[in-house]
Amino acid sequence: MTRPPLRRPPKHTPVLVQTALERLGERVIKARKLRGITQEQLARLSDVSLSTLRTLENGGDGVSTGNLLKVLQGLRLLGQIEDLLAPQNDPEVVAFANRQLEDRR
Repeated sequence: MTRPPLRRPPKHTPVLVQTALERLGERVIKARKLRGITQEQLARLSDVSLSTLRTLENGGDGVSTGNLLKVLQGLRLLGQIEDLLAPQNDPEVVAFANRQLEDRR
């Protein structure tokens, strides 16, 4: 007799990550409402399901990066993703550059 496959317990979402997801969802809602479009319209514009958009707006952690980018494109905000990991915004890059400058003195 074969045993059923073991199921992994659901992964815990750290509090700081959950808070960031909720803030992101709130910003998506605000951007959508400022454009005067419904969830259904944004889902259609973004080529994602309505449930995916609702999950994103509710701060859910199951939305893929690709679907997040589709929603940003639907809101015409995709260009803002370029700032997400820009080196000039990374404190480690800035600290490294400062150390390099100090070493040259």
